[in-house]
Amino acid sequence: MAVLRIFLVTLAVCGLDAVQGEIPNEIQQFVLSLLQEHDEEVMELKQEIQSLRQEVSSLQSSYLKVLHKLDDIRQKENKEVSVPMETEIYGKIQELGIKNPSSQNATQSNAQHNSAGSKQLPENVQHVRKGRIVPHNMNGNYQTAFSTYISKFISNLQHNQQLVFDIAILNNGNAYDETSGVFTPTTKGVYVLFATITTSPGKSLEAEIVKNGNVLCRIYSGDNTLYSPGSNMAVAALDIGDRVLVRIHDHYHDDGVTIDGAFSTFSGFLLYETD
Repeated sequence: MAVLRIFLVTLAVCGLDAVQGEIPNEIQQFVLSLLQEHDEEVMELKQEIQSLRQEVSSLQSSYLKVLHKLDDIRQKENKEVSVPMETEIYGKIQELGIKNPSSQNATQSNAQHNSAGSKQLPENVQHVRKGRIVPHNMNGNYQTAFSTYISKFISNLQHNQQLVFDIAILNNGNAYDETSGVFTPTTKGVYVLFATITTSPGKSLEAEIVKNGNVLCRIYSGDNTLYSPGSNMAVAALDIGDRVLVRIHDHYHDDGVTIDGAFSTFSGFLLYETD
């Protein structure tokens, strides 16, 4: 900075000559000598700047390593702290059962009705298991859930025609039949059912999700100029062996209406088991 001030003062003294680009040789030599005198200081400053950059880079690297270590510690703590909900609840109920004589008597009474070699859980434990959202017998692919669509366009629809969603993206539990379009639950419970029907432009139709021939919900699809999807959802209590399917309404569908199968779907899953 001191060198810069001297240079500026020199230019100010030489005003006119500087503007015209005619700086006397004496001044040029004077400025060069000043620069040479402070050249070592400039080099030292450059070295200090380079050293500071290296220190900053090293600090950043150390900071990232600390963050990674903290993340590893948090993940390890979460794994150690997490306890399966069922194990925790069952353990607490067992503890309460030991402290409560009436609970012990109820457990013994239940045990008398069990077959030889079978293990009966306390009634309150069974209630917890059956009432929660995730059923106790959920095990990988055995949990009931399906998601399907139709592989082609369907025309010339008839009254009460049963729609066959022949491509199953998901069929856990194998309760849905791709050849008939019928879902037959193998577990008694409350199910969520959802269907979408997409029709070609200019025509409309109504469809239904039915259980054993009884309507659970209706679907309307139709538009004058565009392909039109219509959707609806039903939440229904189903028994083992019930037949659930999607069908065309018994008379509300236009002649010549076409279903776009790739955009027409039928899905469902078990929400929770019931007694």
